[in-house]
Amino acid sequence: MACWAAPMALCIAFFVPFIAAALAVLITRLSQSWAGWVLALFPAGLAVWFGAQVPAVVGGGVPAVSVPWMPDLGIDFALRLDGLALLMALLITGLGTLVVIYAGRYLVHHEVLGRFYGWLLLFMGGMLGLVLADNTLLLFVCWEVTTFSSFILIGFEHKEDAARESAQRALLITALGGQSLLVGLLLMGDVLGTLSISATLAAADTLKGSPRYLAILLLVLGGAFTKSAQMPFHTWLPGAMTAPTPVSAYLHSATMVKAGVFLLARMAPALGGTPAWETILTGVGAVTMVLGALLALGHTDLKLVLAYATVSVLGALVMLLGQGTAVAIQAMVTFLTAHALYKGTLFLVAGSVDHETGTRDVTHLGGLRKHLPLTAAAAAVAALSMMGIPPLFGFVGKELIYEACLKGPGGWPLALGAMVGFGGMVAAALRVGVQPFAGKTFRAGKPESEVHEAPPSMWLGPALLATTGLALGLVPWAIQPLLAIAAADIGGGQAAGLKLTLWHGLTPALGLSAGSLLLGGGLFAAREPVLKGLRAMNLSSHGPERFYQASLSGLLKLSSSMTRVLQNGSLHQYIVVTMATFGGLLALAVVLRLREWPRGVAMDVLPYEVVVLVGILVSAVLAVVSRSALSSIMALGALGLAEALLYVFFGAPDLAMTQVVVQTLTVILFALVFARFPVNPHQHRFRWWTAALPLAVGGLITWILLHVASGPSHRRLADFYASRSVPGGQGLNIVNVILVDFRALDTLGETTVLATSGLGVYLLFRTRSQRKKRQA
Repeated sequence: MACWAAPMALCIAFFVPFIAAALAVLITRLSQSWAGWVLALFPAGLAVWFGAQVPAVVGGGVPAVSVPWMPDLGIDFALRLDGLALLMALLITGLGTLVVIYAGRYLVHHEVLGRFYGWLLLFMGGMLGLVLADNTLLLFVCWEVTTFSSFILIGFEHKEDAARESAQRALLITALGGQSLLVGLLLMGDVLGTLSISATLAAADTLKGSPRYLAILLLVLGGAFTKSAQMPFHTWLPGAMTAPTPVSAYLHSATMVKAGVFLLARMAPALGGTPAWETILTGVGAVTMVLGALLALGHTDLKLVLAYATVSVLGALVMLLGQGTAVAIQAMVTFLTAHALYKGTLFLVAGSVDHETGTRDVTHLGGLRKHLPLTAAAAAVAALSMMGIPPLFGFVGKELIYEACLKGPGGWPLALGAMVGFGGMVAAALRVGVQPFAGKTFRAGKPESEVHEAPPSMWLGPALLATTGLALGLVPWAIQPLLAIAAADIGGGQAAGLKLTLWHGLTPALGLSAGSLLLGGGLFAAREPVLKGLRAMNLSSHGPERFYQASLSGLLKLSSSMTRVLQNGSLHQYIVVTMATFGGLLALAVVLRLREWPRGVAMDVLPYEVVVLVGILVSAVLAVVSRSALSSIMALGALGLAEALLYVFFGAPDLAMTQVVVQTLTVILFALVFARFPVNPHQHRFRWWTAALPLAVGGLITWILLHVASGPSHRRLADFYASRSVPGGQGLNIVNVILVDFRALDTLGETTVLATSGLGVYLLFRTRSQRKKRQA
């Protein structure tokens, strides 16, 4: 039983967040006050189950399940719980539980709280599926679920312009990255012949030896960098602060922004270890780390400071993955965990401060420790962890990062760059975790007497996360086995030898850590002149931000110009554009594939066939050059009847009958329509290209049909329908059986379209008649 219990449970775990999302509105309607606690049972149960899998996974077991989904395309519903996936799953479900509880109180009076929970849990499901997926296309589907649901969550307060603009920006940047990722994954599957992630990682040498390796790498990096807000794609992340604070906490600590880092970590065994990988990731990560820290100093909004600090940390994580050494991978998984704990705490604290005081501007806050003691304690512990002060878990992670820089190819220059980045984060931690609670001055938006400690559901999450960060700092070996197995999944067996200790001795890493504290303390002490200087430089409005605004403005101008040209109300122009586009695509096919004159086509045309062809041509010319609508309609009718004769000549009397009926009805309808809507005679003068365009398109179609007719006949489909028509459809006419049996849904759709069109025409007539009556 045990052999299938774990895979079955893994499959159920995948769907639990989606089930919770479907029930969210109903549960919230039954009890809005307790909805957060009830809905939190879903991720809490998952966290308990994933926690129970730690001994088995650390022991070498990897629960997996694979069910054919679209086998012809190589797409399987495949899940795999290795060490890296388990670490991420615990962060997603554990932090998700606390965020759901927190949101229940934070948004208790919101009119669409149930809808909010639905999107949040859907996002959780997408993120969980992303880390568990063992098929690249399943991974991409979950990746896009997070993109779409995060778009809704960021723009949740859609009545505000800033929320809509931020959601649009996040969607544009991350969705473009998603398309890049999709192409990269498909190319990867084409090179290796499999979409299985496990098989892809096992065939790393084949992939790296492929001439398409660099293209695949750049495309995958395009997806990862946009999602993880690397420079220059970071501009969407600070804008995402318009989302409700629980969303910000969840996206920044454990999910959205970590998705890109997770993707790089997941693909590191297959794509990593090459000069291109090491150069790009190390360079982009280091620049992102330093610039993110500097930008964090230029703001006074608590959430914005935390957002840019997140950008800095994401850069550090990518830089470590780029280095790819064993100690760098170990530092990455350790600091990823530490960051999730302290950043989740600080975001929830920022939400509580805003909720209780009415402002997030740190320059208006001070002395809150007297009014929010529990929140202040959690903030202080998290800020110390963010600064990298012992005995917090952040200190353990930061020491490892310095060691990785010193032992890696970057050496001291990279380590000094990391020290600058950490100096900025120290200053940011002091601003968000210490400054609002220290001092004596209180100048918030509410009177001091109305400010009090947040409800238990709002301080519980920060307190637990901060306590966990402290506990792991004191006993880091408690989480060492899980981090070691996660590191081994990224960097191989050499990365598995992780040994976490709180005290490493008097090492160069400790000196760098002390240097970052001094630098951060100095920046915080000189925050006023630093803030003025950074505001004067206006770093956030240059470079990528300006490029984004210019690109968006150019796109709007281009779409406006295209609308003016293509949608100008001229039916004549619509036809020309449509026909030119169609003809261009046909010409491309002819140039690329049909370069030869059609062979084997019988050219023996009988005399009466020539007569019919001449009749068709004459009718077509008359329909075009006639200045009377009725004459044009009659010419079109004659053309259709001549076509019916061709069907008769080539042995298709049923098609001929259909053509006669359709053509007759068309002529009658045209005549009725033009009788009620008289049109003026043709006013346009003849233009040579107006005649050349349809002639060219018709010639191309003729050319292609001749090629099709000259090719070998494929009897497989014809034999299939011939053998199945009587027993399957009870009909002797194969065409009729195909229409009403084998493709009945297509026929129903076409009939529905025709009926809808007829109803639309009828309503147009009726509306016109009623308007005339009213005018009379």
